[in-house]
Amino acid sequence: MNFKQRIRDMNPYIDVDAEFCQNPDLALTREWIITNGLGGYAFSTISGCNTRKYHGLLAAALDPPVDRRMSLSKFKETVMTDEEPCSLSCDHRPEGFDSDGLLTLVNFRMAPDPVFTYASENWEIEKSLFMVQGQNTLVVIYRLLSGIQNLVLRVTPLVTDRSIHDVIPDDPEFIRSSFLAMEPGRVVYQAPRKHYALRLYNNSVKTDSSQTTLDVLLYPTEPLLGYAGVDKLLNICEMHFSLSKEHPAWIIATTESDDPGDPFQLEKMQSVRNRFFIKKSRELHPDGTDDPVLQVLLTAADSFVVKRGDGKSVIAGYPWFADWGRDTMIALPGLFLSTRRFEEARQILLSFLKYYRDGLIPNCFPEEGREPIYNTVDASLWFIHAAYEYYMATGDDNTIRTPLYQAVADIIKHYIAGTRFGIKQDTDGLIMAGEEGYQLTWMDAKVDDIVVTPRMGKNVEINALWYHALKIAAVFADLMDDQDAFAAYEMHAEKVREAFIEQFWFEENAYLLDTIGPDGPDSGIRPNQVFAISLPHPVLTGEKAEKVLRCIQRCLLTPYGLRTLAPDAPEFKGIYEGDLRSRDFAYHQGTVWGWLIGPYIDALIKVEGNSPSVAEKGLQILEPLIRHLGEAGLGQVSEIFDGNAPHTPRGCIAQAWSVGELLRTYLKLLGLKSR
Repeated sequence: MNFKQRIRDMNPYIDVDAEFCQNPDLALTREWIITNGLGGYAFSTISGCNTRKYHGLLAAALDPPVDRRMSLSKFKETVMTDEEPCSLSCDHRPEGFDSDGLLTLVNFRMAPDPVFTYASENWEIEKSLFMVQGQNTLVVIYRLLSGIQNLVLRVTPLVTDRSIHDVIPDDPEFIRSSFLAMEPGRVVYQAPRKHYALRLYNNSVKTDSSQTTLDVLLYPTEPLLGYAGVDKLLNICEMHFSLSKEHPAWIIATTESDDPGDPFQLEKMQSVRNRFFIKKSRELHPDGTDDPVLQVLLTAADSFVVKRGDGKSVIAGYPWFADWGRDTMIALPGLFLSTRRFEEARQILLSFLKYYRDGLIPNCFPEEGREPIYNTVDASLWFIHAAYEYYMATGDDNTIRTPLYQAVADIIKHYIAGTRFGIKQDTDGLIMAGEEGYQLTWMDAKVDDIVVTPRMGKNVEINALWYHALKIAAVFADLMDDQDAFAAYEMHAEKVREAFIEQFWFEENAYLLDTIGPDGPDSGIRPNQVFAISLPHPVLTGEKAEKVLRCIQRCLLTPYGLRTLAPDAPEFKGIYEGDLRSRDFAYHQGTVWGWLIGPYIDALIKVEGNSPSVAEKGLQILEPLIRHLGEAGLGQVSEIFDGNAPHTPRGCIAQAWSVGELLRTYLKLLGLKSR
């Protein structure tokens, strides 16, 4: 079976049948997420049972893309017939699991928005959800596909007002301070904490406003991670709908002040948007053919693109990350350049320049909208890489001339002279960085005051990026016809290359040292050495590059990415589980990161050549990650995986650089294979 046929056979992961849907062990572990371009989202399991505090139908970004508040948790849905009421919902409660809704769930699919089908002997109902782009608005439509006409559907909204990172504990004031207003076709819940309103527009035939009560749910995932898992939700009303084939029921949940408009017109607009990604996949595919994997990856890529001020940014991972500088720059080539979203790529580069300080772009933006945090040595170097990739993809020399070249030159100037956090060029030309208590590289886990992988000193990937940055500066100087600067950057880069090989090459074991610190070299086998080969301007080539690649293949390569530490190291942690402390100690001590499959494929091509046979080999390497699109977050790629087999997916169910690097390398390999 050839690769194209195998990809076609993977298409059914979008569609989940009744046997799967009605199995709690499966239905509660497969998750879906849809986003709104602001940082807000809707997120749950295919069963509709919320198992995390992050699950909910409307997490609204009040200060896009952050300050995300869970406003609508879920709907309790019941079909009312002459016989017993039939529930479409299921929940974990402190007293046990209410699984009644699973009995009626016969199908779930991502199309690419979630669609649920419920059925009994007498009726079949389809529920579809989507978010309106650019708004904190969710649309839910119920359609009667067959059976009893004028079927009565009762829907009870469970609302809240909390950070996505918290649950509501016992808090009587939560009820007393809540305000509810009702009028025909609209229910308004005034959030007590953030002074915004959740509006529920609907076409119910009757809405009962009983006394506001608390509904208590249990999120079983949270205690396993060391967090509180009992949440209090407000049961504010009961909506009664009359369902017929001609008259669907609908609810629009929004925190926007304006009337959202007709739900079916919004649905048509969403359908046009979804079809765009199908068309785009044909345009991007080298053969111009339908490719379900490419369609899914394009939709996934779009989910991370968010508004920040009057510009654009990238959410690092859903559901809990905001936008991070490093993650954005690493993900940018895959999310935007491979997909030809060039103007948005330009906007992102310019957006981050607004926050540029002392040679550094921000590491991250806090959830509550405070000033950005700059504790990173590599984000600025990845920014230079992203600027170069943008230029190579677009030829847009105007943006390079003003202002990107000036920014690149200024970053290099600060790295040479020294800037915050001990970032400074040493006398040998290599970059050193680090201060006690700070984690500056992408291996940034910190437990209390303990930096798990401090990596103070000279890091292998930082200096590979530093060499790459100097070569890029030379390219840009040549573009500016500044031959003196061109020659200076080239000479500087050569000095760095010589020092890099002299200091990082570990001749005895034939691989690269990870860090050269105050206490001597760290000879642990880590994936950071891959960047010495994979970057467009590799600091390592030839026989040494081949030996490094073989070491990575032997010790770090898994079906889902690269381990962060070789299994024979004393510090190796093969399972990522437990409370935050336990998980952070495993985060970069053996855990597999999916995004590293991208630089690994680049290194493979650099060493083994640009040939269709290498492309086929690379596509085979990507197959497990492609299948993973249907294994955790449907249509998404997880943040991390266990270092030990079977490499269980962990962390965020949707990670920007995981998706971006899979998308970028998938398209790169398809293009190489078609030559």
